[in-house]
Amino acid sequence: MMISVIVTEYKKRGYLIHALRSVFNQTLDKDKYEVIVVKNEEDKEVDDYARKNGAKVIMSNERWLGPKIAQGLEEAKGDIISLLEDDDMFTQDKLDNVYRIFSEDKVSEVHNAIYVIDSNNNILSNLGGVYEYYVNKDNYIHKKYAYILGLDSCISIKRELIDNGIEYQKILLDVYLTISAICKSEDKNVLFYGKPLTYYRIHSQNTMNTYAPEKRIALMESIIEDYETLYNKFYTCSKEIKKTLKLLFLNSKLRYYLLKLYLTEENEKIEKDLKFSFSDKLFLLDPFNKLRPKHVIEGILSSSFLFLPLSARFHLFKFLQKHTNIVNNALKILETEQ
Repeated sequence: MMISVIVTEYKKRGYLIHALRSVFNQTLDKDKYEVIVVKNEEDKEVDDYARKNGAKVIMSNERWLGPKIAQGLEEAKGDIISLLEDDDMFTQDKLDNVYRIFSEDKVSEVHNAIYVIDSNNNILSNLGGVYEYYVNKDNYIHKKYAYILGLDSCISIKRELIDNGIEYQKILLDVYLTISAICKSEDKNVLFYGKPLTYYRIHSQNTMNTYAPEKRIALMESIIEDYETLYNKFYTCSKEIKKTLKLLFLNSKLRYYLLKLYLTEENEKIEKDLKFSFSDKLFLLDPFNKLRPKHVIEGILSSSFLFLPLSARFHLFKFLQKHTNIVNNALKILETEQ
């Protein structure tokens, strides 16, 4: 068995060298894993370091994550694919643990817990615990597992489960792969593993809330497109999976709608392009679909807002935007962005 680690970078942010060091300094024997780097910009020092340590470096013209991973897969020889984004890192024993778990041949994907770090590699929090959740489409529970579907750098998956659908996922490759593994695993399970094996970095360039509303609009369009693809492909997997995907899709759609309202000064009928059906509004209003108690009040307020006539909705939004901080706080818009 071999592990192929696919490291991706879109633009130079100064973190790739740390990601690569974390992979090359693994406790797992070097002959049991390979490293493939897929990146958009050349950096002689970093690229030479990667090649010197046996990595294959692929220069890509693709912007989005899915197509880049697909390019890495074309070169990968491993039975197991582990993903790592350039601003994250592996713990030293990450691949040792992954290799051990897959050797037992009981799982189709391992999704490990994380340490949260800052731009200087300081640990801010430990989001792990003593747990092992073996999840398949029959025991998946919306409220229990929806939180831990994401983060590419936490995913190690059997290559045979990766289909060509990843080429069409722009941003949400992590959710796509995990949902796909859950739905395809008839005799295997996705293991949510409580031991932190990934350092997930929080910094200004990976937090959408630090972007100006105009830039967030463009990103939200891609996210909504990804979620729509996910929903259409996997909504028949199970009722609980359907509930998760519908909530993620509608929440993103609502956030996008509110950002559009934030940026316009005219009473445009934005709903023509982004219409919420009556059932969509009811779904968002239903407290049983919310993941945490604090989301219930937010859901009731946002859904009630959608039930208002378009004109009343627009004028109420603009009044709140002008005279209160409610809109800015809800959309997490910083004062410096205005």
